[in-house]
Amino acid sequence: MTETNESLADLISRFSDPDAVPSTIARVSLTDALADGRDPLDILTYFARLGLPILTLDDLLKINAEPDEEEIRAFRVDEGVAVVVASESEWIVFTP
Repeated sequence: MTETNESLADLISRFSDPDAVPSTIARVSLTDALADGRDPLDILTYFARLGLPILTLDDLLKINAEPDEEEIRAFRVDEGVAVVVASESEWIVFTP
């Protein structure tokens, strides 16, 4: 990972609806999620349907290059990679 990390709090402040009730932020080991194929927001399944296989934390950042994707964004944070589903204001942090 070579880009500068942004704090999770700053990201949430920037991307969440200020009038929305803050959602719980799921924290999931990427290794565990890959082992059982599940995560609370089904991000890995969604990425697979888009043809974006996830093997590393950096692979999660590939969603940002998808020209038709407007709902999901991924960001480097100190803990790993944070992914937001913008329309739902739901966050998940994948850790190593």
